[in-house]
Amino acid sequence: MIPIHISVRGVIFASIIVLGLGIFVIANNSKEKTEYDKSIGTIEYLGKEYQNLPIRHKGDFRYLKIDTYPYLFEIYEPNSEPTKKTIDNLKVDDKIEIYYYETSDTKNIGLNRFAQFIDSNGQQYFIRSGFQEQLGYVIIGLCLLMNLMAFIFWKKGKLSW
Repeated sequence: MIPIHISVRGVIFASIIVLGLGIFVIANNSKEKTEYDKSIGTIEYLGKEYQNLPIRHKGDFRYLKIDTYPYLFEIYEPNSEPTKKTIDNLKVDDKIEIYYYETSDTKNIGLNRFAQFIDSNGQQYFIRSGFQEQLGYVIIGLCLLMNLMAFIFWKKGKLSW
């Protein structure tokens, strides 16, 4: 077993990194629809599987490829707010507007997992739920709690500065 020396400064340093992650998650998932990147195109592929994907939760994902965007979209369908129509109502050759953001991982693996909205003919087919934004707030709350606990343990003499 590797001994690890934990100190208040180490906890603060780790929480700063995790706090940055929480802020990133909130910033990327709380924008208005018009603030996201947008592609308008025709659906070339739509299905529940694509090559060797998904690797988990079969049946919950939808894979979508449009002619004007270079990467495949992986959409976790249960992560959608209720709409009159769903992704499953779309068909190949339908023209859609898809709103999304990208990370460096999108380009590296050729898969975009960050679709936020899908519209077609003025109707919404997918609206990403606020789970990711809520997760960001939970992460920030845990950072604050972690710092408070470290301070309390330091005051009790259980942690060094």
